Amino acid sequence: MEQYEYDAFISYSHRDLKWARWLQGKLETLRIPAEADEAFANRRSMKVFRDQTDLNGVEVTESLHRELRASRYLVVVCSPNSAASRWVDDEVDFFESLGRQERIVAFIISGEPDSDDPALECYPPRLRCTDERHLLGANVREIGKNKAFLKVASLLIGVRFNRLVDREKQRRRRAILTAATIVLVISATTAALVWRNAVISRQNKVLVYDGYNAALVSFAQKDVIEPEDFAMIEKSAKAGNAYAALLLGDCYSKGWGVDVDDAMAFEWYTQAAEGGDMMGMIALANCYLFGTGTEVNPEQAFAWNMRAAENGSAEGMLNVAIDFEGGHGTAQDLEAAYEWYKKSAEQGYDLAMYNLSRCYRSGIGTQADPERAFYWMEKLARTDNVEAMYNLGMMYQHGYGTRENPQAAYAWYRKAADTGDGDALYMTGWCIENRYGIDNPALEWYERAALAGNEDAVKAIERLEAGDGK
Repeated sequence: MEQYEYDAFISYSHRDLKWARWLQGKLETLRIPAEADEAFANRRSMKVFRDQTDLNGVEVTESLHRELRASRYLVVVCSPNSAASRWVDDEVDFFESLGRQERIVAFIISGEPDSDDPALECYPPRLRCTDERHLLGANVREIGKNKAFLKVASLLIGVRFNRLVDREKQRRRRAILTAATIVLVISATTAALVWRNAVISRQNKVLVYDGYNAALVSFAQKDVIEPEDFAMIEKSAKAGNAYAALLLGDCYSKGWGVDVDDAMAFEWYTQAAEGGDMMGMIALANCYLFGTGTEVNPEQAFAWNMRAAENGSAEGMLNVAIDFEGGHGTAQDLEAAYEWYKKSAEQGYDLAMYNLSRCYRSGIGTQADPERAFYWMEKLARTDNVEAMYNLGMMYQHGYGTRENPQAAYAWYRKAADTGDGDALYMTGWCIENRYGIDNPALEWYERAALAGNEDAVKAIERLEAGDGK
């Protein structure tokens, strides 16, 4: 397998510097999933090169060529600015000369690809439409900048886009819980502070929590932890605040306000878990699972996931179910797996709903029940889970757990396709080609235009419904 110094080289016009910096930061701070391409074995982050000079010349060009040779992928920030940049086009040309044209990824921030209007064209000349290939990439205007970033990341690390989207939802849910913690802790009464007297001395508790609260508020406002915030969190954690210990573990794990240190992250996650914090228990379980800051220990991972589950954590319940199903750190027990999937799903945990549907579909730990499989897949799909939307389309198409419903099948395929999912895009095209669940593809677009207030669209809908195709 070829070895590269960089996972990606970002090519961009310096007029788009803000976007290039943002994309580099997002890629380099993305935590690599365990199922990523083998090139990322034993690695937790990407290394991305971005040219930071406005100078040009022989020496600069030779230097950039060295970095391009050392890069697995070329990510081009596409806009009318980059389309007009000779330097971006030269970088694309050189990367293609290395035989890596299939590893060029477009990140479209403005303009249109292969546009008839030169002022709107966003591709540099070397990337414009050819019959030989289909350019990989993502369009910010179509799916939003965060999903576009995840789409690019999925191509670079070899992980399904939907997997990264689902993981991002979990991260945001955790951020929401952190924000909720801010409100709860800040509004705590003196009685609540006294309840924590077992871990925080009476004379210091107010100062400890004030500092921790201030750091959380700062984090929420800036989306970054500064060194001074880190100091306040550390002080609170050392005084016994389990919430602060969890956040301090995250700081060491992600490099927030301090250098990354897996051993220290493990130490603080341990304190958070032993202090009763359920997220700390799960974080500690993951340390044992992946060998982060400690030796791999599946039994300890299972034990801490079970402790979190027994304390009411839906994520802990899901993890325990996965462990029981696969026999990780414990004896395989499919009936127990089913029961824990069910408990987690009933709390609304999305991945548990998906797996519970799978249990009913395949008879894992319970009797196969197509109707229950359909019920849980539909419930999950209504949370905008892409995999569930696609699978629900298949269930409606094939009449699994419900009656065949071509219109519903098309609607769910289309909804999943709107997120950029490749399988759903294909099935949407198949439905349109075969007129499956959709009589006239134009009608859907006229209806959208009508909702946006276009009067001509209203007339077009009336014409189509009257059967006049002219």
